Amino acid sequence: MKKKFIWKLLLALGICLFILPFVAGLYRMSIESWKMIDWLVMYSFIYWPTYILGLLLIVLSINKLIK
Repeated sequence: MKKKFIWKLLLALGICLFILPFVAGLYRMSIESWKMIDWLVMYSFIYWPTYILGLLLIVLSINKLIK
């Protein structure tokens, strides 16, 4: 039961890594003069490893939850 909770938590963390650029973009749009597409391009260029980590966490946790 405890291990299943950990894998669900890692799945949520992996999904959050894909949601983070949009939330940060909305924040930047409210306090500065960013456009969402500009922010997403800049974020993706600089922080691309977060996408890989998020994808890895999602795939690994789904694999473990199915087993």
